[in-house]
Amino acid sequence: MHALDLPISRRRSAFTLIELLVVIAIIAVLIALLLPAVQKVREAANRTTCANNLKQAGLAALNFENTYQRFPPAVVNGSQTFWLGNAAPGTAHGHSAYLLPFLEQQNLAAQYRWDVSWSHPSNEAARMVQLKVLQCPSAEPDRLGRAASETTPLGACTDYAATLRVTQVLVRLGLADAQGDNQGVLSHNRMVRQAEITDGLSNTTLITERAGRPKHWQAGRHVPGLSGTGGAWAAAAFIGLQGAQWDGSSRGGPCAINCINDMEVYSFHPGGANAVFADGSVRFLRAGMNIRFLAALITRDGGEVVPADAY
Repeated sequence: MHALDLPISRRRSAFTLIELLVVIAIIAVLIALLLPAVQKVREAANRTTCANNLKQAGLAALNFENTYQRFPPAVVNGSQTFWLGNAAPGTAHGHSAYLLPFLEQQNLAAQYRWDVSWSHPSNEAARMVQLKVLQCPSAEPDRLGRAASETTPLGACTDYAATLRVTQVLVRLGLADAQGDNQGVLSHNRMVRQAEITDGLSNTTLITERAGRPKHWQAGRHVPGLSGTGGAWAAAAFIGLQGAQWDGSSRGGPCAINCINDMEVYSFHPGGANAVFADGSVRFLRAGMNIRFLAALITRDGGEVVPADAY
């Protein structure tokens, strides 16, 4: 065979460096486009789970009321006897402890001691139990917090707080009306009867989000070193509505939702926070709502009329 007739070997095909870089760039662009959508879907799922947690808490409070003809207190730390004679006078307990038997936590409820305060060493094992039903999945999971004082012991945290009252500070600022006694359904050292909710069950909140404690959050920013207390579910976890500045720099102001998590309504959901009402319904309170309307939703006997589109 003539040398010119010999078969010519085929060159092996492969990606060039430029082609490989182009492919990588395309994949990076696709990931960048898809990531916000994935995050949005995840947050939507978290918000739904959070709303369901509050639904369970609301139903637990209603079952408590149906059993004992009164709602549980938001916090007990006075000289009266509560829990229908089982809690010793002078002991301190938060509302979540009262709801345990109605949140399918009968074993934990049996372990919890009412003859001593939540912070007593005898209640350490109980108060350290992390309860997913009391945690919003948009917040950091399984945190430990205290009461309002650094001297109290640690306990497992909750992201939900009783809407206890509207403070006189907000009234003096002219941002809320001084009507009724400015108290909510879950009250301080008192167990409220349904007949006392003259504003109507569907117009009065029970529990809302106050997420992220004991860390201090201001308008979406974590501020280290400030007010690192609060959050333990067995202790007092409540909203004392005072409002805040829009940047969260201080309490006392027109911002009602998601500006500060120090005894104010706060969540990690974009656009607002979940709340459960005294009729068991859960609604989303939008950020930017008029704080006067939020105050009206918290008080149980103010006689206010809140428009349907107020929140």
